[in-house]
Amino acid sequence: MLPLPTPRTDPDVLFRCENSSLAEEEQKNPAKNSAGDVALAYEIDRVLWADSVFRARDYAHIDVQVLGGFAHLYGHISSMSSQHQAEKALQIIPGLHGVVSHLILDDRLLAEVATSLGFLEHMDNCKFFTGVSHGVVFISGKVSDVKVRLLAEKCASDNPNVRGVINSICIRGSKLILQDQPYLQPTIGGEIIFLNGISGIVRQVIIDPNNRRVIAMIAQGQFTDQLQDLQSLKNGKSLPPERLIVLSMDLVRYLTKVSGFLHINTNERNRYTDFDPVNFIAPQKSWVPPYPYCLNEVLFPVQHRDEDSQAIYGPHPFQFAKTSEAESLRKDFFANSNFGA
Repeated sequence: MLPLPTPRTDPDVLFRCENSSLAEEEQKNPAKNSAGDVALAYEIDRVLWADSVFRARDYAHIDVQVLGGFAHLYGHISSMSSQHQAEKALQIIPGLHGVVSHLILDDRLLAEVATSLGFLEHMDNCKFFTGVSHGVVFISGKVSDVKVRLLAEKCASDNPNVRGVINSICIRGSKLILQDQPYLQPTIGGEIIFLNGISGIVRQVIIDPNNRRVIAMIAQGQFTDQLQDLQSLKNGKSLPPERLIVLSMDLVRYLTKVSGFLHINTNERNRYTDFDPVNFIAPQKSWVPPYPYCLNEVLFPVQHRDEDSQAIYGPHPFQFAKTSEAESLRKDFFANSNFGA
């Protein structure tokens, strides 16, 4: 069999979000799909899952949309060879016209991030040790002060293909304190369940713009005690209306692709707060959200902290402080260097 045509696209440009409304409509009305697209999607999933090496290495980090007989691959993958392996496996599927790859390669992303950090290495006379796993960047090393540590994190997160940055850089002469930095990405539309069984649906995520990691999520639901709900129904009263609440990622006990479990009950009101839009801002349209999120699914915290926001995110301070401050540090640092501003 002749190999399938595999047209390439710029991996920096993802059209998944532009096609999301079409994909949702197809899921709701599969009968309206172009001939064979639904069957092709199931067959593609089966073939990729059947490849034990690909399943163990990259399967969980990509998704596929089939439009007009073409398979569009989105997400992060470990290497070019792994991408070729997936495309080769798909060649056996009858009726598949071709594969359009929007995949972001770890090996290529690693080279890009390491290159951008090279300027800081030269200026601070330091060495960064960098790794990438399915779009998540890990940075370690020793630098002169906290400003350079912050700049390194911001430098890596400036790459729009980075999903998040885990910063383990320490300051020379300071005691190394290892911080727990779990990387969690709740699924938009996924279920979030409290310890007492009450659940809600994830509507948006709140991202730290300086490391592109999710720090909180906005969930929608009727967050009341089950006993209160039964009492309301018994008394002929209607259930309370749904509301939006903000949950720090520190509250997550376990997370899957479709659901998440918290280690608090709904009656622990001091551990979460109602959503107030004045505490958050939408990212600029030019900002590229980390996979798998779309722009309208992301919010940033406002550039100040008050008592309410401290209740949301816990007692620890924001690592990024203000986005504008990090950018100012960058400008000051390079303005004083041989590279100029």
